[in-house]
Amino acid sequence: MSEQQSTTGDAALAVVIRVLGAGLVFGLQVLLARLLPEDGYGGFVTLWTWMLALGSFAALGFAESSVRFLPRYQVRSRHEALGGYWRFGLKTVCGAGLGVLLLAAALAFWLGLDGPNLTVVLILLGLPILGLEYYLEGVARSFGWFRLAAVPVYILRPILIGLVCLGLTAAGVDLTLPVVGGVLIGSMGVVVLLMWLLLARRLRSFRSGRGPVTRGQGRLWLAASLPLLVLSGLDDLVGYADVLVLSLLSEPEIVAVYFAAARALALAGFVAYAMTLVAGRQFAVSHASADRAQLQRGILQSTRLTLWATVVSVVLALAASPLLLRAFGEAYLAGQPVMLVLGLGMIVRAMAGQAGEVLIVLGRQRQGLIVGLGILLIMAVLGVLLVPVLGGLGAAIASATAMVCRTAALSLLLWRTERLQVFSLGLPTFASASVRA
Repeated sequence: MSEQQSTTGDAALAVVIRVLGAGLVFGLQVLLARLLPEDGYGGFVTLWTWMLALGSFAALGFAESSVRFLPRYQVRSRHEALGGYWRFGLKTVCGAGLGVLLLAAALAFWLGLDGPNLTVVLILLGLPILGLEYYLEGVARSFGWFRLAAVPVYILRPILIGLVCLGLTAAGVDLTLPVVGGVLIGSMGVVVLLMWLLLARRLRSFRSGRGPVTRGQGRLWLAASLPLLVLSGLDDLVGYADVLVLSLLSEPEIVAVYFAAARALALAGFVAYAMTLVAGRQFAVSHASADRAQLQRGILQSTRLTLWATVVSVVLALAASPLLLRAFGEAYLAGQPVMLVLGLGMIVRAMAGQAGEVLIVLGRQRQGLIVGLGILLIMAVLGVLLVPVLGGLGAAIASATAMVCRTAALSLLLWRTERLQVFSLGLPTFASASVRA
């Protein structure tokens, strides 16, 4: 069975997993919005959003470069290089995380834990764990183990957080920001430990490749990963820039309403992520096999799957928007216009399919970096101009406009540099699709 034939089935199963995860994450957000006061929930949203926006930087680009290197090493039976990359990436990400933890301890000692300092320290405590999680997730995606990449993070983690918060509430503990932040970081740690153990067990088949990493290999992996650190970090910043700008320029209550609207549309965003789980590996295998035609077919199929699944999910979410927002509380119904604008932006973004993954696989991270910087600048400028006037709706307009620019820029970039077409409005094909174990 070819990679192309199995990708559609894999993507469908990944979407199912992410739909379940989306429901759990949505339920968790509703639970926290109910358990916390509105300004307290807004504070948690600010904490979590900054942590997610900076998480890719903590992985040092190894989450992305793993998709470029590991499938190639596996296809060519280079087990020694494969095992060396796994260990080198693990040590590098953990070493950087230790430095961040020391910085958090120093800030807590010198500045204390009052006011905004607490949020900063919590972010720094969570970043090393999140960076390691991203790296492990990238390795799992590289081998096509997308269930291992998705289930612990998007199903187990929200269940853990929700159960612990309910238990604390039942025990009479007030859910303040330090308490909820501690629960979040602890749950992330449990998930990372589980993923690490499962990955190490699966990678035992490559024990034949346990030779020392040469200086040249280390330099190669660092040289490929560090630019991706900036590229992936920028991509995450673009994804969360609207909430970040809003958190800097608006009250926590407005941030909470905006975030609730974004969470109600989370399924649409998860569709694109589900395709990322499986598309990157297929692109890498096609590129390693020098099969240009198969690579082009895979890109178009990925775009079609991403686009039409996003359209369906956005339409369903908008139709159910009163019910979804009312679950947070009556005050959150003000987020309906925000949902509409963000939904349109998600559809436009989906028209670029998995162009970002293609750039990484083809080693075009420098061009992708320029695009990412431009999009982030557009979103930041529009956010600063519109948020003071329109509040949450201004942030949504800035986000949607940036997504239009992103889709146009990535599609044009891949066509001009590689003669690869990304944009496609055709329907996906499901012939010969099957699911791998």
